[in-house]
Amino acid sequence: MPDAGPEPSAVAGRRRLQRRDLLIAAAGFALAGGGQTRAVTAPWIVFCTDDFPPYCWNMPGKGPAGLDVELVSAMLERAGPPYDIQQMAWSRAMVGLEQGRCDILFGLVPSEQRFRDFLMVGPFRDGEIAFAVRADNPITFQTLDDLAGLTVGTTLRNHYGAAFDNATHFTRDPARTDQLSLLKLVAGRVDLVVGDRLALAWKAKQEGISDKIRFLATPLSVSPHYIALPRDRGEKAQRLEAARQSMVADGSLDAIIQRWRLTG
Repeated sequence: MPDAGPEPSAVAGRRRLQRRDLLIAAAGFALAGGGQTRAVTAPWIVFCTDDFPPYCWNMPGKGPAGLDVELVSAMLERAGPPYDIQQMAWSRAMVGLEQGRCDILFGLVPSEQRFRDFLMVGPFRDGEIAFAVRADNPITFQTLDDLAGLTVGTTLRNHYGAAFDNATHFTRDPARTDQLSLLKLVAGRVDLVVGDRLALAWKAKQEGISDKIRFLATPLSVSPHYIALPRDRGEKAQRLEAARQSMVADGSLDAIIQRWRLTG
């Protein structure tokens, strides 16, 4: 899971500038009718991870599946080009983006370096880092101070923001996977589990323990997620941004997100 810490002000400034440029270019592209026809051209190469349900994973016999797959596919359909989604380990996908071997990689959390190195289109959705507790546990959360003396289940190699990662007034209990953290929660070995809300809900459903947990109303953090393109793919970025704006305006993207939140 990408680092979900608060966005630095420098990143926000860079994001606003880049988004302004994309908005201007995308508006011009839309007025020119650029997103209405499919040109006879090579497909856009789209990279994504293969193991992060319910956002993006490989469904046996069906191929790429997940909320992010559906969102980005809908945007590409609106933009008009043919495309080819290729799934792989996240680290390999990032290398492919850096080397320009793909046109698109989706699911990135913003950082100053990423806005410097890539064209960032979005955000196309937000990711909520939330706390799960046992259904009968009265714990509430507003600030990190509320975790004093508690044990929080985390996942190895994941980061949850500097304030959480460096805090010393509660205990972090790492597990290899979110599923193992959830099972520890149900067994009473940890007080809370922290992670992506939709991913935790999905994994609890797979384990048959959805009725044994609940989510606290206040998230630890909310992070926007972006689509990244190599810096020499400016025309593609403009087309994709025009499609994103159109689908935000008509509610298409939000309808997909809400359906996944309700049904998975």
